[in-house]
Amino acid sequence: MSQDSAITLAPGERQLFSEQFSPNMFLTQFKTTMVITDRRVIVRRPNALFGVIPMGYNEETSPLRHISQVNAGESFSTRHMLYGGLAIVLGLINLGGGGSMFGGGLAVVGLVLIGVGAFLIYAAHELGVGFRNHGGGVLFAAASKSERGKVEAAKRAVNDIVFAREQPVESEVPAAPVTDPTIVIPSPTSAVPSPAPSRFTAAQASDPTTPQAVLSQIAEHEPSLRSAVAANPNCYSGLLDWLRGLGDPEVERALAARV
Repeated sequence: MSQDSAITLAPGERQLFSEQFSPNMFLTQFKTTMVITDRRVIVRRPNALFGVIPMGYNEETSPLRHISQVNAGESFSTRHMLYGGLAIVLGLINLGGGGSMFGGGLAVVGLVLIGVGAFLIYAAHELGVGFRNHGGGVLFAAASKSERGKVEAAKRAVNDIVFAREQPVESEVPAAPVTDPTIVIPSPTSAVPSPAPSRFTAAQASDPTTPQAVLSQIAEHEPSLRSAVAANPNCYSGLLDWLRGLGDPEVERALAARV
């Protein structure tokens, strides 16, 4: 029984990246789905009783702006270790009842439990992509050990999206004073814009929660989105002055609409 990989997005929400992993290299019908949108991170994990019986899924989300760290690597599941150890103990107890009239049946049950326990302990060692938010919570998209290359590639793609605001901006001296010293405004004398990075979207340019440093990068690298930046309520005065100095008719209309 395969898991449903479809994840419902909110109206206006845009998917930027998605990937599926098989957390168990033997039971490949179980899939972990990881989706990054312009608003949040979504991780859907399959539920399985004793690690083998499908029991639906859990879906966890975190706002994109709250993600503080992205890791790709290995972890250990305390829950799997606990269940595995308990199954082995129960299996040994059943094997110890071999002298009763039900000894043969108990021995079989004991062997099955020991096998399940060993499998759970093996599965407790996980590989995948983890997202830590500012509150200390963690979303983990588990993968099988054979998917290490896939996990590393996903981490690089996710970092480009989640931490776009931390990318350096190559620009000249700001054209106007800025209250936040970490924000760099591109020079209005630049005649030719830099090549447009694909990571910026119209939703980011118009979203009032987009960090001001990202708005500055969008304005410099995405000429087609400058009018959206000019209309963004979070656009600060220094960047507005720079946009006003470009003489772009669409930008001028957006600036006039702010008044």
